[in-house]
Amino acid sequence: MLRNELFYRLALIVVSVVFTVIIGEVGLRLLSSQDTDGNIYVGSFRVKPYRLPLNTLKTRIEKSTKSEQTYFQYDQDLGWTVGPNSEFAGGLYISNASGIRTSSLRRETAAQPLPGILRIAIFGDSFTHGDNVPYEDSWGAIVEAQLSKMGHNVEVLNLGGPGYGMDQAFLRWRKHGKPLKPDIVIFGFQKSNVKRNMNILRFLYSPGSGIIFSKPRFVLDGDHLRLVNVPTLQPKNLINMLKNFNSWELKEHEFFFQKDDYTDRPLYASRLAAFVTTGLTTKFSTRRKGYAFFAPDSTSRKITWRIIEKFEREVTQEGARFVIVHLPTKKPIDKLVKGKSLKYQDLLDEMRDNYTVIDPAPDLAREAEIHSVEALFEPESSHYSARANHVIGTTIAKMLLIH
Repeated sequence: MLRNELFYRLALIVVSVVFTVIIGEVGLRLLSSQDTDGNIYVGSFRVKPYRLPLNTLKTRIEKSTKSEQTYFQYDQDLGWTVGPNSEFAGGLYISNASGIRTSSLRRETAAQPLPGILRIAIFGDSFTHGDNVPYEDSWGAIVEAQLSKMGHNVEVLNLGGPGYGMDQAFLRWRKHGKPLKPDIVIFGFQKSNVKRNMNILRFLYSPGSGIIFSKPRFVLDGDHLRLVNVPTLQPKNLINMLKNFNSWELKEHEFFFQKDDYTDRPLYASRLAAFVTTGLTTKFSTRRKGYAFFAPDSTSRKITWRIIEKFEREVTQEGARFVIVHLPTKKPIDKLVKGKSLKYQDLLDEMRDNYTVIDPAPDLAREAEIHSVEALFEPESSHYSARANHVIGTTIAKMLLIH
């Protein structure tokens, strides 16, 4: 009798598990979608095996060639840059003849600083460019406005580039910033820069970004930096490269391509198994979640530090001051509000020990405690709101000229 009862219990458990698996499999197949490259998505999560975005990229390139949008354009040295005399997003972003973000007044930039004017040039990614807010609400414009109120004759030139790695920010200083002879060069550092320094094909690092360009990257050659993918691949040549990806000579330097992620396996015939495997191995991210990007002995940390050294040295050789501004994103601010330490705190401390660093993070955390972390970011966006930009700009203006 006891044996029969045990048998029925085990049978019930087996039937329940099988039923749950079947329901999960059917449910995921109903919820999933497939793009033109064969990538399977469950909601916003891409499920293994991944497919190279050949058709998606081809469509985006064809669309871009037909568009009159020139605000973001191909650049053989930078990958992409802000084009001259352009507008985008209904006039939210405007550039002058020098490819510098400016207001609707289209203030032009003199080739050399005018007498008596302190010229400040800022470099970085979208958090420096001021994505999702009008120019007047970007922190670069606020630094200029605040310093002017203090009685200083200043101009702030915004040379931020959306999606940039630290390497591109540095290379834009070299190409577009150095000829403008700024007195102060500000690099806006946010933690994702460290990851982007390891990337060449933007659409592999961030498939949903819509950026169709490749970028240059530095690799370590002993203790020195060596630049690869320069000139960068023109968009029209990216298609042929993807078709012959296995023979691409720079494949080994694309950190965000892992062959295993793109390898089909019998297990993946089950949508449920593919979904679970993707979650366990990548946490549904292309960003290499298991890699310690900020570890002192990591390649990414070493490359980051070499770029900073090179950036500061070249700026100083030009007779300008080099300043790093820490630009924490949503998760770091949330951690600070909760009294937790940042994953990259020791990197930030090392920067402070060696360079001039202005850190608006404490002021942002206080603002978040009063309002909320969400109030510091644009709705449905990872970028700063006008409120956060004003906090950052005010902090920089207070600290910049007293260092």
